[in-house]
Amino acid sequence: MDTRVAARTLALLACAAGLGCSGPAAAAAPFTFDTAPGRLPKNVVPLDYSISIMPDLAARTFTGQESVDLKFRQTSATIVFNSLDQKITSALLDGQPVKSVQADTDAQLVTLRLVKPAPPGRHTLKLSYSGTIQAHPPGLYVQEFVAPGGAKSLLLSTKFEPTYARRLFPCWDEPAFRSTFQLAVTVPAAWATVSNMPLATRVQRGDLATSTFRRTPKMPTYLLEFTGGDLAQISGDVGRTKVAIWAVRGQHKDGAIALANARQILADYNDYFGTPFPLPKLDSIAVPGGFTGAMENWGAITYNDQLLLVTPSSTLDDRQTVFSVQAHEMAHQWNGDLVTMGWWDDLWLNESFASWRAAGETDLRNPGWRWWEVQDESKEGAMRADARSHSHPIEQHVASEVQVQNAFDPQITYQKGQAVLRMFETYVGPDAFRDGIRAFMKAHAYSNASSADLWSALDAVSGRGIGRIAAGWTEQAGFPLVTVMPTCDAEGRRTIALSQKRFLLQGDDATGSRWQVPLQIRSGPDAPPQAVLLTQDGQTVPAGRCGQTLSVNAGAVGFYRTQYDSDTLRVNTRGFGSLSWGDRIALLDDQWALVESGAQKLPSYLALVEAMGSDVNERAWGQVTRSLGSIEYDERGTPGHEAFAAYARSILKPVADRLGWQEEPADTPGIRKLRRTVIGDLGAWGDPEVIAEARKRFASFVADHSTLSADDQAMVLSIVARHADAAAFQQLHNVARGAANETELRRYFTAIMQVADAQLAAQAANLALSEEVPPQAASVRLQLMVSLNDANPQLAWTTFNRNVDPVMAPHGQYRALILAQYVPQIFWNSVAPGELETWIKTQVPADMAPVIARGMEEARFQLAEKSVLVQAADEYLASRRDSR
Repeated sequence: MDTRVAARTLALLACAAGLGCSGPAAAAAPFTFDTAPGRLPKNVVPLDYSISIMPDLAARTFTGQESVDLKFRQTSATIVFNSLDQKITSALLDGQPVKSVQADTDAQLVTLRLVKPAPPGRHTLKLSYSGTIQAHPPGLYVQEFVAPGGAKSLLLSTKFEPTYARRLFPCWDEPAFRSTFQLAVTVPAAWATVSNMPLATRVQRGDLATSTFRRTPKMPTYLLEFTGGDLAQISGDVGRTKVAIWAVRGQHKDGAIALANARQILADYNDYFGTPFPLPKLDSIAVPGGFTGAMENWGAITYNDQLLLVTPSSTLDDRQTVFSVQAHEMAHQWNGDLVTMGWWDDLWLNESFASWRAAGETDLRNPGWRWWEVQDESKEGAMRADARSHSHPIEQHVASEVQVQNAFDPQITYQKGQAVLRMFETYVGPDAFRDGIRAFMKAHAYSNASSADLWSALDAVSGRGIGRIAAGWTEQAGFPLVTVMPTCDAEGRRTIALSQKRFLLQGDDATGSRWQVPLQIRSGPDAPPQAVLLTQDGQTVPAGRCGQTLSVNAGAVGFYRTQYDSDTLRVNTRGFGSLSWGDRIALLDDQWALVESGAQKLPSYLALVEAMGSDVNERAWGQVTRSLGSIEYDERGTPGHEAFAAYARSILKPVADRLGWQEEPADTPGIRKLRRTVIGDLGAWGDPEVIAEARKRFASFVADHSTLSADDQAMVLSIVARHADAAAFQQLHNVARGAANETELRRYFTAIMQVADAQLAAQAANLALSEEVPPQAASVRLQLMVSLNDANPQLAWTTFNRNVDPVMAPHGQYRALILAQYVPQIFWNSVAPGELETWIKTQVPADMAPVIARGMEEARFQLAEKSVLVQAADEYLASRRDSR
């Protein structure tokens, strides 16, 4: 994996609001409150919270008053709840002081001992307390930012998932404890305020105003939300629901596209889920900085503003990201909010589901984006992660909610789960799958559920035994390699024998893992696929005629690899151009993975690459350019580098020549992205014509920014930066300093980091850490280190190592995860593995050991793969020269 892939891996975290933990989950069982895991006793449960918060922004503290209606399910002498970073100054039950308040800071628990046991029934607990406003999420945090006019300002917001509502108010902070909430917050009177529900009352006293919001429906604590600041909104209606986009005043009009998206998505989801959105309003809040992703708070979704606002400087990629992230977070309003997992073991039920539904919605409303093909890239990332011995099941046992951050893995929790759900949907049929989801929502609305509840609903509608099939995919790690062996009868009819084993990039599976595999088999390029459930080795299936092309993963829908015998692979290679793009993508994906694992030789993959010709498909060529890019990166500094770079250029040049530099009115979004990909790679790989043209276009851009579209800027500036001298570098820096907004600033600084010259790269490293990056954009510093690492890996590592605290500060709760799992994938070529692992262990808690193992397994694999790929590529090019 080269650093471009590492950059995309980090991008997963931008949309990730979930978590996970290592270890196998127990077999799925229907949700019941009494059997739901957790540390809190269930003798006393909350019914309703009334919470009043008064922040002191200057001191970064707050005081709180809270009244909780409780149900004592049995006579009890104690009340146990969660609290973190708080001092409780008063505790009254039914108006009487409690006997004692005992706080266990490490366990994040408070135990109230009563003067005498309280009988079953309803009681009222009143608490007074104080706490701390955080500098970064999670919890209640203050975000500093520079407003559009240049003035410094503050915004107050919350992020509570998974276990940080307890930082704002004492609570039963586990998902099974659903309650209603009424929140009141006192902030500067000039501020706008947003929460889950509409404003009920607002009372102003001097420079302060208290906003009290209407009571919420029953929901878990982690979905409560508050944001206050100098905000403005644009809004519209979808039926009885008010839909609004909130942003810093002066930027709110940049929410127009997001508002149109939200109205369309909400209407579609009202229909798909069969249960209309139940709240009176749905706000989306653009937070300037704060956190790197988005959070599905019910009725008040928060986003990093780069994931919600679309400016004239935004690119097609930006607009696609905005729509897909909105679709993900809005899917959570049903699966996650209306119906919530009972415990963190089933986090995937929230996140995989939202990712799957978002991809379907994005594809539905933007067919020109060919979104399922785009999603194949994220599926491949998940398969790469899951092809490791240190991978883990989608469903994972979480012993304590305090531990849920320890091994969060978006590639499995989000991307694998999404792909598996799509595979099941294809197997069951989209209509039956939708009807099962509707039944699931109706049965568990305003409550909790488990995976077993979902499978039960799907089984009842489809009768396909999906629960039995699903267990192998969600309760064990990994996925199968399906091996295909054909035989032909005298009339030329083909029968294939199928077998399976776990696919690993290194080593063998010692566990004998097995799956029931929903295959989609296509014989010939145009035939409809045949659905087959592979249940046992040696299973045979009729598969067209001998000599026809064959795909056992038609449309690349399945989460498995396929290995064909040599004769079938030759037929598929000869007929590659006749295959559907989905079948070509599946074949490219699988053959590259088989080369990486050592099961196939590099020429078998390159034969497919050379059969691509100049036909254009963004996802297929994206797979090719990433694979060639990995080899080019590995070849750097070797005697064979220039020869391989020339070969890689020869593969891309016909496509670039066909597409040219100029967009045409008939170009699809995929064609536009492909043009930028192939030209950008040709420039990175030293094509003199491309470099000269990029410099020419950059000179025009410096004189007049309107000469270069927002979509083309990153491509042109990155090529110029890679080959920049001191004068060009200074021009690039001037462009970055003149950025009109944060979108441009991020783009320009990322391009600057591509500079190859060592002295100029050192200047770039200093810029990445400088105050030229405003506080709301501080999270981009990590991405700048990733970009710097591509051409200057040792410099990037030294810079990151010496500045790890300021670089990681904006990533808050995800710091340990990024350091343990993703830093090894980024810096594998920058520092010796042993040294890297030792350093990581000094930076993260000891219980991150399973995550470190995952990260270091990938780093060591990439290091070992480097020598193998370099030797294989050199031998292949030598054989081509010898054959001429």
